[in-house]
Amino acid sequence: MPNSRSSEVRIKVIDRCLSDKKRKFTTEMMFDLCNEELERRDFKPITSKNSIRNDMEQIQRLYPNGGIIRIREGRNIYHRYEDPDFSIYRPALKPDEIIQLTQTITLLKRFKGMPQFDWVNEIAERLGTTLKIDETSTDEVVGFDENMDLEGLKNFTPLFNAIISKQTLNIKYQNFKSDSSTEFIVHPYYLKQYNKRWFLFAWDNEHNYLAIFAFDRILKIKEAKIPYRPTDIDFQDYFDEMVGVSKDTRTTPQLVKIRVSPISWPYIKTKPLHGTQKTISENAAGAVITIEVYLNYELEQLLMSFGENIEVLEPVELRDSIKERLTRAANNYLE
Repeated sequence: MPNSRSSEVRIKVIDRCLSDKKRKFTTEMMFDLCNEELERRDFKPITSKNSIRNDMEQIQRLYPNGGIIRIREGRNIYHRYEDPDFSIYRPALKPDEIIQLTQTITLLKRFKGMPQFDWVNEIAERLGTTLKIDETSTDEVVGFDENMDLEGLKNFTPLFNAIISKQTLNIKYQNFKSDSSTEFIVHPYYLKQYNKRWFLFAWDNEHNYLAIFAFDRILKIKEAKIPYRPTDIDFQDYFDEMVGVSKDTRTTPQLVKIRVSPISWPYIKTKPLHGTQKTISENAAGAVITIEVYLNYELEQLLMSFGENIEVLEPVELRDSIKERLTRAANNYLE
């Protein structure tokens, strides 16, 4: 094998010895350790301790910040880095890198309401005094539209970990329409937030379909003893043609035609109802637009949130459904 590869192995062993905080190493000790590692990797062993000395000189030359000091104890001379935290495989941060990282960590520490950011405090503690982070500052400069009182938010971490580790789960679940709970064996795939609620997308092992579980209806989570079933679903594309989280995969997206009043048009024009939104006409009376999406409950909720300022023109089934719901809502206000 090439000699340069042998040198790389030796450098790694020597660096590990020089940065060891508990033990001290002589040239002879590093010589023996290098040969053990070389033989383990099927390299030829070195025959002279000068190879170790030359390797240490190379480290000094290439990494001047990692000064190597000699420590004499009796007849023995030990070698180590002057900075006990130094390693050529753990190089020191440059001043501008420290500033940038400090600003990033400080910003992230002020994020509120997202369970994904719990790791920030752990990272800040591990970095120690390298970063000049103001631990006394409690001011929050970024706010998320998050419901921190949502029941089931504690489920985020175990579900996230199960997806990463490809662990099948047994979930005890109770939906709003039932008085009792049901247990499901599921293969977890994806977590999605919509309208301040979190949802798990997982394969239902018994019924063989992609199911949705709201965090706040999950009562218990434990590991299941069956093999994990991977998926080929691309969840980056899965939500492209829908509003919200639910869709009937037995259907296809439909072209929805909507009349928008001049009051709501500036808002909808700059913040489209969906990524497929297209403008058919626009004048002083408002606009007519289209979106191409699956018909679902979340779409109806979105459209109804605009009240009298929009009218669904097509398709007929969506128009009739919203008309019926609005009629029932108006009846609630009849004297």
